[in-house]
Amino acid sequence: MKIGKLYQIKKEFWMLYPSKEIAAAADKPVALARRTAAAADRAAYLSNRFKCNVSYISPNSIFCLLEQDGKYIKVLSTNGELGWFYLADWRKEDIQEVKI
Repeated sequence: MKIGKLYQIKKEFWMLYPSKEIAAAADKPVALARRTAAAADRAAYLSNRFKCNVSYISPNSIFCLLEQDGKYIKVLSTNGELGWFYLADWRKEDIQEVKI
């Protein structure tokens, strides 16, 4: 993945954390959600657990890669949400680069 490029989530919901540290504490390993209700429930649970706002990126959503620190990436979604998630090798196939 390259900084500044656009990427699209194919089929999973990805939790979006306000910091790399919270992503590290919350998301290793994680069961990805495939339904909106499950993603919303998980985001609410994690928001309460870590006392912050955890959101999620939906399937077919596009984001811009802003920063990468190892397997942690900082993104800006097309909905204006800014945050971090953990990109394990087995999760990479759910993301594809958008060619414009």
